[in-house]
Amino acid sequence: MVKKLTKILLICHDVPSMTVGATLPLYHLVKQLGDKYDIHLVSFDSGKYDVSELEDYLDNVDTLPIPEYLNVKDQLKYTVKNMINTDNLSTRSFLNYYYHKDMKKLIKSFLDDVDVIITDMPMAFYVKSVEIPKIVYAFDAVSDYNYNMYRKASNLTSRVYWYLNYLKIHNYEKVYNNFDSCILVNRKDKEILERDIHTRLEVIPNGVDTEYFRNVSDVFDNRIVFLGDMSTPPNNDAVRYFMDEIYPHVNSIPFWIVGRNPSDYIKQLGSVENIHVTGSVLDVREYLTPGSIFVTPMISGTGIKNKILEAMSMGLAVVSTSIGIDGIDAEDDKEYLLADDPEIFAQHIIKLSENREVSEIIGENARKFVYSKYSWETSMHKMDMIIRNIIT
Repeated sequence: MVKKLTKILLICHDVPSMTVGATLPLYHLVKQLGDKYDIHLVSFDSGKYDVSELEDYLDNVDTLPIPEYLNVKDQLKYTVKNMINTDNLSTRSFLNYYYHKDMKKLIKSFLDDVDVIITDMPMAFYVKSVEIPKIVYAFDAVSDYNYNMYRKASNLTSRVYWYLNYLKIHNYEKVYNNFDSCILVNRKDKEILERDIHTRLEVIPNGVDTEYFRNVSDVFDNRIVFLGDMSTPPNNDAVRYFMDEIYPHVNSIPFWIVGRNPSDYIKQLGSVENIHVTGSVLDVREYLTPGSIFVTPMISGTGIKNKILEAMSMGLAVVSTSIGIDGIDAEDDKEYLLADDPEIFAQHIIKLSENREVSEIIGENARKFVYSKYSWETSMHKMDMIIRNIIT
């Protein structure tokens, strides 16, 4: 007799992709655990990511289209439009971009044939009252990020915007108390949420696909690389800090800003000598070639920075602030270089640029580090154990 597999309903705010930090763990959950469980993916579909690469690991897929609005005004109009209906009274998802009555109906239609539910943070409200073993992948303490943005905002409009966001998300995060387990990617975020969340909080660090992120290029490039979604405030803050405080000391070295949705500020940097702004790219590995110095001058943000793990896996020397490296247990001066002072940051870049041997040693150590501690196999083995614990 063939043993029946446990059925997982996986709920996501968009099709999981290996190129997006917010869905990266769920992408690897499907790939690593698809042979152990019957996984039914239900998600919105922005049209940007291809679900076909996951279909071999999934039992079923159901999606609903969702538009993408990059500016706050259009997001608000779309959100308010979906909120104004009687169905939302029971859901009470105040100003939630991912509320849609058709998604609520879709999820409800599959609940009778499910053993466990796994949802990401934006979709957690749909199943908060469902009496089925369930796990929320919260990733980060998002309210803390919004509070920090409020504290550093320079004008009244920004301060009001970030404080209202903080209040809204801080209240929303309390929905985690309705779940059997809540997953975060680092210990710092766990400690923050422990103040208000009383369900079981688990830390599962993000991993990296060390076979995919492996340098086979023969090209040696003496350049500085920053990688990320260039529409987000933390990445814009990091680039602005780098340009104002660090790059003037190392501006003879080309600086590449790689990532989708560059803001107006990032776009105008492309006209500055020696600076290259790529926008969205098909394969980030093309910009992580040997000799490249990977920088993460982060001064805000939460969670584990996947881009650092990917750069380390590619064998690049990384220079980072404490905020950038937070949650990654690498050793300073061996597996990366730490610099919270802009002058020291610049000195590290110069040292790596002028001494190829030092750059290669740190890069080799970095790859060995992620290979031994940050594989997706290890991370998803822990996820497997959590699933088994809540259904037994």
